[in-house]
Amino acid sequence: MSKTNKKLEELRAEVDRLDDELLKVLEKRIAIVKDIAAAKEDDGTAIAFRPGREAAVIRRRLAAHSSDLPDAVVARIWREIISAVCRMQKPMSVSITAPEKSVGYWDLARNHFGSATPMTLHKSPTVVLREVSADPTVLGVMPWKNIERDTWWEHLAQGGEDVPKILAALPFTQNGTGRFEDLNALVIGQASPEPSGEDVTLFVVVTEGEVSRARLNEYMEKAGLPGHCLDSRSPAVEEGDSLHLFEVPDFLHNDDTRLKAFNEILGDNLIKTVILGAYAVAIDS
Repeated sequence: MSKTNKKLEELRAEVDRLDDELLKVLEKRIAIVKDIAAAKEDDGTAIAFRPGREAAVIRRRLAAHSSDLPDAVVARIWREIISAVCRMQKPMSVSITAPEKSVGYWDLARNHFGSATPMTLHKSPTVVLREVSADPTVLGVMPWKNIERDTWWEHLAQGGEDVPKILAALPFTQNGTGRFEDLNALVIGQASPEPSGEDVTLFVVVTEGEVSRARLNEYMEKAGLPGHCLDSRSPAVEEGDSLHLFEVPDFLHNDDTRLKAFNEILGDNLIKTVILGAYAVAIDS
């Protein structure tokens, strides 16, 4: 046997040893997850999806790794693990809205939620909204490419305990080799948004009559709120309420003093403010 072949055999044997070690470490991780699931069995939540924590975990892994593997590959490995252990703790499925370019939206969801997560595809966002509203174990993937044409967020503006919230944005890890046909989506579900450390909040203000977007942006600045008004919807009837969608590069709570100040500036024009949810800012790779 040549020295070259012997060296190759030694290297391959080391790779096999490391594979065995990786599997043992993964099995230890799974065992710990089972203990976590048992500890929080009665925590009152229907789903183990933790978008803020998941985003923070992926960011830490990408900041720590120094191999030649692309960030997108490292992130995909951890997304598979995270999604799998979430389903081990509690059932979870994904309902996808794909009015067009179905393959792109399907791939977008599959890349984030893993290869084994049950998924269904629907052309109508109404069907997805209905599924997510009826079953707290279902997450919905909603198109977010043309904001001015999307109407599904108006349903979330109703507010209420059983109305879904925005929880994540896709893609979370930008991949330079595949942009999913430049598609973007938001994930909704009956769970509470949670901060990841770098987030965007979407909220809706309902006003009596119309208020210009320029005026609303002035009010935002005066209240100390970053961001701007993304869209305004006039009522179908001559007299009625108007909906205004806002984006803020921060994680907002209902008791945020800046949001309260904004509401006070609106005064009698304000009917209600509804936080639609929040999502972690995507990672470029």
